[in-house]
Amino acid sequence: MKILLVNDDGFNEPGLKALENALSNHETLTVAPFHHHSGASMSLNLYSPLTLREHGSNRYSIEGTPVDCVKLALSELIAGNPPDLVISGINPGANVANNTWYSGTVAAATEAAFWRIPAIAISQEYSSSIKPDFDLASKVIKKVVDNDLYKMIEPGKLLNINVPSKPHGGYKVTTVGTFANEIPFTRHENGDSYRYGPYEIQAVRELSGTDVHALQNGHVSFTLLSSIRSTEVPAAEMRQWCSQQS
Repeated sequence: MKILLVNDDGFNEPGLKALENALSNHETLTVAPFHHHSGASMSLNLYSPLTLREHGSNRYSIEGTPVDCVKLALSELIAGNPPDLVISGINPGANVANNTWYSGTVAAATEAAFWRIPAIAISQEYSSSIKPDFDLASKVIKKVVDNDLYKMIEPGKLLNINVPSKPHGGYKVTTVGTFANEIPFTRHENGDSYRYGPYEIQAVRELSGTDVHALQNGHVSFTLLSSIRSTEVPAAEMRQWCSQQS
């Protein structure tokens, strides 16, 4: 099976290497950002060259964002010969709830979904005091691929997988949670600048069934996402208002 691999943390990051190793029995092409692009979401590197570097057979880095990597791979590097599957990760840290929107890891998979190619984003939760155990996520993604689970992903959809730091509860199909609180900022001593505080999963507004609840209970979270942002049924009142306008 032909698989395009990408991430948002940079070409030399261990999560990407773990993904390559886990899927070494398949025909893989790695195209990843040369620099770190966490939180890049669907951004594009529009105003500088997308410099391509080759790092051995079927392994490339690009001076661009995760979405740039997928676009360039599908449009240029393997134009006319699309992969069977695109996998983005393995990200160090969960991509759940609100962070799903900001994630470059999820964005790369979303770009593939635009092209109607089955796509998976995979992330490994870890605590701030312990390094992520990519072996956990590697076993999950290998099982998913070897069991052809990607064939269950409808065109235009993508699968967002989050692996808990200590799995003990199996797998759960989940929805995207919504954080009840925002990650706090830290203020610089001079008072003129701020930084985002340490990342921690926040409490969510929902009572059960979300990606956050799954991780908290030791479950591997499987969340199906859509690349289409419009709602399935427009608001009736808004439809009526629009119909009355000249």
